[in-house]
Amino acid sequence: MEKREFRLRFALIRMSWQRLGRMRNAILLMVAAALAAGLGMRVASGQIAQSGNGPAPSFEVATIKPSVPGDMGTTFALAPGRFSANNVTLATLMGFAYHVKDDQLPKSPSWIHTEKFDVDAKVADADAEAMKKLPSNQKLDEYRLMLRKLLKERFDLILSEQKKEMAVYALVLAKNGPKAALSPVAEASLTQRTPMISGLPHGGLKAGAVSMPMLAEWLSGRADIGGRPIVDATGLTGSYDFTLDMTAVGVQSANDAAGLGNGAAGPGGATTGDAQGLSLFTALQEQLGLELESRRAPVKFLVIDHVEQPSPN
Repeated sequence: MEKREFRLRFALIRMSWQRLGRMRNAILLMVAAALAAGLGMRVASGQIAQSGNGPAPSFEVATIKPSVPGDMGTTFALAPGRFSANNVTLATLMGFAYHVKDDQLPKSPSWIHTEKFDVDAKVADADAEAMKKLPSNQKLDEYRLMLRKLLKERFDLILSEQKKEMAVYALVLAKNGPKAALSPVAEASLTQRTPMISGLPHGGLKAGAVSMPMLAEWLSGRADIGGRPIVDATGLTGSYDFTLDMTAVGVQSANDAAGLGNGAAGPGGATTGDAQGLSLFTALQEQLGLELESRRAPVKFLVIDHVEQPSPN
């Protein structure tokens, strides 16, 4: 894979973390995430700034057509100057464009979750050259903004947001701060690296050039934390290389796994469902110097105000 190419492939149709359950621990994913408040904005052709009130970036040309019936795979590919997605639903595209998970998406109309599309879009050459100079997370922000505009144009998609307060976990620094295993990545090298998280056996992970918001997103919705979202509250702004070595929690209730019910050792250690393994709480604290703190916080949900079947290309 080229250094500047980011490729995200799913071997299965997109499923939520809750439905994937323990299967997800054996799946290798390459993902890049950006949760910073400021998204990259294009000011003029070939010029991309970190903020400003310039026009929303857009693809130069794009096609959206129905997928071939019976195709079971879902593929995203983001390469310099190009975005493609095969056999994806509008809901999947919305999740990527607006950076939300399945349970934050609207349930209706039902066809946004069932009808599949192929998308192929090209960025103008000048903009593609400018994007090559951005770190991977900022490149991804640009693609998200372009896709939002494309969905508005082709599906006449109009969205609004609602926020609901719910139980979450905040990813915070432990008392003694981050451990040495959380190795910072030099900022100068970020344009040459692709953020990557690989799922390891037994629920662990290996991360390269990963930010704390990206780690929080990866861990969100796990069964062993009761399916709760995780929000980053570490205050760490860099990207890191690290490995989280742990054993997946055994068969037990989500409350037990989170230390909320009978039969669990709680956040401090292994649960009765898997006495030989570390809980996520313990692994984060002992290996990375991070903790999960129970809180209530507003979570964003998307609401469709208007949507239509895609217009002809």
